[in-house]
Amino acid sequence: MTKVAAVIRADNAAEAERQSRMALEKGADLVELRLDYVRDLGLSTIRKLANGVGRRAIATFRSRGQGGASGVDPPQRTTVLREICHSRFAYVDLELETDREDLESLGRLASGHRTTVIVSHHFAQPAEAHRVSEALDSCSAVGEIAKVAVPVTEFEEAVQLVDLVRSRTGRPHRFVLIGMGAAGIVTRALANSLGQEIQYASWGLSAAPGQLSLGTATRLRGREPMILGLIGHPVEHSISSTMHEAALAALGLPAAYLPFDIPPESLDQFFLAADRLRICGFNVTSPYKEAVARSMDELDGDAERLGVVNTVVLRDGWTAGHNTDVYGFRISLRSLGLRLGDRNALVVGAGGAAKAVVDVLLREGAHVQLTNRTATRAEALAKSFDDRIEVVPLGILTRKGPWDLLVNATPAGTKGVPDGLPVPEAAIGKAGFIYDLVYNPPVTPLLRTAKRLNRPGASGLGMLVHQGAKAFELWTGHAAPFDAMQRAAKEALR
Repeated sequence: MTKVAAVIRADNAAEAERQSRMALEKGADLVELRLDYVRDLGLSTIRKLANGVGRRAIATFRSRGQGGASGVDPPQRTTVLREICHSRFAYVDLELETDREDLESLGRLASGHRTTVIVSHHFAQPAEAHRVSEALDSCSAVGEIAKVAVPVTEFEEAVQLVDLVRSRTGRPHRFVLIGMGAAGIVTRALANSLGQEIQYASWGLSAAPGQLSLGTATRLRGREPMILGLIGHPVEHSISSTMHEAALAALGLPAAYLPFDIPPESLDQFFLAADRLRICGFNVTSPYKEAVARSMDELDGDAERLGVVNTVVLRDGWTAGHNTDVYGFRISLRSLGLRLGDRNALVVGAGGAAKAVVDVLLREGAHVQLTNRTATRAEALAKSFDDRIEVVPLGILTRKGPWDLLVNATPAGTKGVPDGLPVPEAAIGKAGFIYDLVYNPPVTPLLRTAKRLNRPGASGLGMLVHQGAKAFELWTGHAAPFDAMQRAAKEALR
C-alpha cells in the first residue's frame, strides 16, 4: 500500500518537529522533512529531528539544482548527508546527479542504520517517456526506492506517464513517479493504483505545484480511486475542486476531484484516455458544453432538449451526459424568492449556460428577450426554442425594457477575464433584479454597477452549488452534503 508522506517546510527544528507531529496525528504515515529549508542546519539540529520524529520521516536535503532551497557547496552537502545517514531516519533522499560520487558510501552508511535509501532525479523541463524510464532505471540501480519527478504542462504528458508506469508492471523495483504541476496531478491521485511507494502530500502551503492535500491523500490510501473532475479551457477561475473535495471529505469517499485544462485539440484525447485514468465523471465548462453533448452515448432529457452537457457520468466505457445547470438555475431562483411567471427577463449570452437559463425561464412562464455580442449566435439560440424568445441587438438594448430580471450568462467579469460590463449601464438600470452567473470574483463589475444603481442582485454561486450537488449525486449515488459544499465554496472566494 502506498504510504502518505506530508511535506514539512519549516525554517527551524522546533517548528519542523511540531508540524511533523501534527501531520502524523492527522493521518500521515510519514513526513518528509525538507531540511534544505531549515536555517543553520547542523549536527545538533539533525540529531534533534531524528530523535523526535526520525523513525517516521524522510530526510531530504534538496540541492538548489534539483529545486531545493539549499545552496551549500558540495563538500558541505556531503557532510550534512553523512550526518543524516548516521542519524537513523526512516528514509534518506539522495540525488542521482548531485550526489553521484558519494552514493555508494552514503548508501552503505544509511543501510548500517536501517535507513531506506531513496535515489531521486528531478527533471527541470518536460521529458519524453523513454528518458523518464531511463531515469527510473538509473535511480533503481543505486537506491532501494527510485523517485523521478518531471514537469507536466499538457494533459497528454500526464497520460504518457501513467501508461509508462503500467508498461513497467512486473519489475521488482520500488518507485515514485510524479508529474509535477497542475496538469500532472492525476499521476498523484493514481499513486496507489499504480503501485507507487510514497504519495507526497501538502501540509499547509503546497511544497510543489499539483500536490494533493494530506486529507485527499489519506482518503485515497489503500483504496481504488474514483477520479472526478472539471474539463474546460481555462479552468483556473473555478472553485469546483474545493467544493467537491469538501463533499468527498465529508462522506469519506475514495475519490479526488481534479481540474483538467484541456485545449480544443486535446478534447478527443481526453475521452480516449478517461478509462485508463479511472475517470468516473466530470463537469464541463466553457467552451465545451455543446461539443461534449455531441460525443455522448446517451443524454438525459434536459441535455438532449438543449444539446448542452455540463455533467458526464462514465460507466464501463459508456458516457451519459446530463445538464445539471437547468436544475441548479431553477433551484437558485427559488432560493432567491424569484417568481418569473408572466414577467419580463433579459438574458445576455448565447452559449450553453444561456440555453439552460432560457429553458428555465420559458418553463417558468417568463417573457424572454436575448442579447449577445454576436447576433448570429443569439439568433441560432432563439431558433432552438422555436423563436419563442425575442433577439435584441446589443446596439439598441437601451431602447428596450424594463425587465424584472437580467441574467448575465457570459464570461464577462470572470476572474482572469478583462473587466467590463456585458451590457450598457443604462440597461442595467432598467432591470429589477440582476443575476450574474459569474461567481468568481464574488462581486463582479456587473454586480458592483447594480449596487451603485440601487438594484438588488446575486452572483452565480447558488447555481454553482446546486448544480454541483446534483452532479455529485449522479457520480457517487450518495446524497450530496450541501452545507459542506456551500461552506467550502464561500470560503474559497474569500
